[in-house]
Amino acid sequence: MTSLNTVVELTESEQAICRYIAKRRFENNRSGGIQDQKIGAQSNANVDLNGFAGEFAFCKLHNIMPDFSINVRKTNANDYDAILENKKIDVKTTEYPTGKLVAVEWKNDKVDLYALMTGEFPKYTFRGFMRREELRRPERLGTLGRGPTYIARQEELKTLNELF
Repeated sequence: MTSLNTVVELTESEQAICRYIAKRRFENNRSGGIQDQKIGAQSNANVDLNGFAGEFAFCKLHNIMPDFSINVRKTNANDYDAILENKKIDVKTTEYPTGKLVAVEWKNDKVDLYALMTGEFPKYTFRGFMRREELRRPERLGTLGRGPTYIARQEELKTLNELF
């Protein structure tokens, strides 16, 4: 099973796929009336690219297929990014090496697990998993400047084997 802090670097072909999917998702969501709900101050294009590339790197690391769909996505929908061992996973990506696992309070998440990837395109590090019911607890609510957010530190994340 995958160890914490495993590094994944995307090949040139994988990078091209990520650029294409991120751009199409951004265009389709904006033309579909979906507002960007990012938390940080990064550019929209960088957030979308880093987000999808982090998902892609997670899937590559776990030898599963990424979600290549580019359809309009409602921001409060019951979305997940990957399925691993029958668990629905929401992959979160941050460019900050010491970044935290975060989930906005308003989103109606029905995933089983959250996973954290840190890094910048095209190199990412897998930091671990946390169960939804562990992250989405009232005592974890905080803010990163843009509304209520559930927050967990990297030291609290686990491997899949440690969770099950």
